[in-house]
Amino acid sequence: MKAITESKKIIIVEKNSTFIGRGFFVKDKNDVEKFISSLRNEEKGYTHIVYAYRLTSNEFYYTDDREPKNCAGLPVYNVIEKNELFFSLITVIRFFGGIKLGASGLVRAYSKCAIETLKNSIIKELENFYLLEISADYNEYNKILHLIERTKHKILFEDFKEKVKAKIYVNDETLSKIEKIYPDSFEILDKDILLPY
Repeated sequence: MKAITESKKIIIVEKNSTFIGRGFFVKDKNDVEKFISSLRNEEKGYTHIVYAYRLTSNEFYYTDDREPKNCAGLPVYNVIEKNELFFSLITVIRFFGGIKLGASGLVRAYSKCAIETLKNSIIKELENFYLLEISADYNEYNKILHLIERTKHKILFEDFKEKVKAKIYVNDETLSKIEKIYPDSFEILDKDILLPY
């Protein structure tokens, strides 16, 4: 399962209309809403914000945002589907240049912008992670960090007081290492979290 993890802003111009494409990794609909809201504030004077996303096989959405039906959002979604992406959002912002493109011209422009966005994106495989809460003394915590330094993990939070408290995403391999040596130093807060690594 693959997802967009990073993307450069791309710009294409078709008959004086400017199309700006961006790609994003999204965990859920809330992420989608945040990105769209941010783009609405960031880009001034746009005519349309067209976007499409797919979270899972059954959870996807696209919008034409007042463009003719299925001439904008669907072509963008088709690019996501064709490239077998999940947890991915592609946005295309249009600044109308005064010349109408017609239905086929719109489909070509939005498809081209979505394809160019993907060409300028980093796409990675998604992997299953666990969210651990670790509670350990300083010495033990340093040993845990040393144990997992060459395995896939991401530290979200660390609090250094009498004991170290931390929240860390780990994959299966990392979890099994910690379970074997430090079974009493952690608690699994969440599992089956798909993340790009």
